[in-house]
Amino acid sequence: MIKVKEKKLNLFLLITLIVGTIIGGGIFNSPTDLILKANPLAAFIAWLIGGVGILMLALVFYKLTIVKPDLNGGIYTYAKEGFGNYVGFNSFWGYWLGAIFGNIAFISLFFKTLNSMLPYPLSPLGCFIGGSIILWVYTWIGWRGVRKVSILNAVITITKVLPLILVIIIGIVLFQPHVFSVPQWSHVLVSTGRPESLSHQIGQAMSTIVWCFVGIEAAVSMSRRAKKHSEVGLATVISFVIVWCLYVLVSLLPMGIIPAHELSTSSVPLATVLSKSVIGIWGALIIKVGLLISLLGALLSWFMIGPEIAYVTSMDGAMPKPFREVNRHNVPGFALIVYTLIMQVILIVLLLPQLQTAYTIAYTLATTTTLVAYLLSSLYGLKLAFKESYSAGFKLVALVASAYAIYTLFATGIEYAFASAIIFALGIPVYLLAAPKMRRFEKAIALVIGVAGILAIVMIIRGGINF
Repeated sequence: MIKVKEKKLNLFLLITLIVGTIIGGGIFNSPTDLILKANPLAAFIAWLIGGVGILMLALVFYKLTIVKPDLNGGIYTYAKEGFGNYVGFNSFWGYWLGAIFGNIAFISLFFKTLNSMLPYPLSPLGCFIGGSIILWVYTWIGWRGVRKVSILNAVITITKVLPLILVIIIGIVLFQPHVFSVPQWSHVLVSTGRPESLSHQIGQAMSTIVWCFVGIEAAVSMSRRAKKHSEVGLATVISFVIVWCLYVLVSLLPMGIIPAHELSTSSVPLATVLSKSVIGIWGALIIKVGLLISLLGALLSWFMIGPEIAYVTSMDGAMPKPFREVNRHNVPGFALIVYTLIMQVILIVLLLPQLQTAYTIAYTLATTTTLVAYLLSSLYGLKLAFKESYSAGFKLVALVASAYAIYTLFATGIEYAFASAIIFALGIPVYLLAAPKMRRFEKAIALVIGVAGILAIVMIIRGGINF
């Protein structure tokens, strides 16, 4: 088989990869999501705290790409280098499943939005068929090479940011400080009227904010594809600044235009903002089209990252050997097909509405495991900072990043953190299939995870854990 010479990703493509990965459908509903949990000023404080935490994580990735340029694969290789093969595998496993469930969420929201625009909505079977077509078209695109996918992703990313910029411009013009500064904001949640302390508002908002930045590690996960390895960390920091500014402005400006009680019931908050301008009723159409494009773009980004990290993990012997296979375009073809097949099976949720509750729980659990991967990367940075006697500044950055990851794990709900053991327990037989020999401490970790997973299942069945 003749292999095509691979063209690497430059700084611009790395930035659009990260931005495109992070910005999915959540930003379009972020004003409503946040106003239900925190008053405008409390949400602003949460964005500041969350921004510092995510920035510290981005800086950890930036530093690690400089001092450990040989570690390709991001969150897997950092966890493996710092704490051993099995811990590294768990970092990959949780992150990988989180990506798979997240992709299904993108497709579900895509058809929900599309149906709201059609005079005759698609049936569940129609949505399933449409979703399946999207999956396999993306698989075909991904099969032809990462460079081509990244160029298409860059175009989609720029396109989906345009309606957000329109919302920001109109939002600045229409912003009214007295609407934003609600009375009793530090102890009464104005959208519901119930008493809520400032700390509780911030904590609740944080659980939403952290999801907004899942994907900040995208370039790190694709580092072996970068033209210059030194640009991976730089792209991560630049992307953070771009996305943080977009999210803060898009989520907070509507809070100074639309009263909290009205915003809390809005199904398309950004369209409501545009409807108050000269654009009028066209606003809903603009935002919904932007949402569709955004979802397709985020899905495309994850089609690059998911197979790539499975490939890197298999090269270390932590995933079965077939995942090492690449096609003539240097794409991990087997990993790509398996990735798609798993999503194809899970896509059944579009056919069976009664599975939506179970799916939502599973997705939240998988997202929690992504936070575990972030924590392990931060802890590796912290370990390295002290072991190699790096500057006090990097030690502080790694310490804050680790503390933030721990905080967000608890902020999302201890029941999800505990029940996530089920996800990790499912990975034990997969790891044993690829690497049957485990060291004593790895066996101990696997035993603890397995027991915790069983206990979590029992507690869920008995009602001890409620989601």
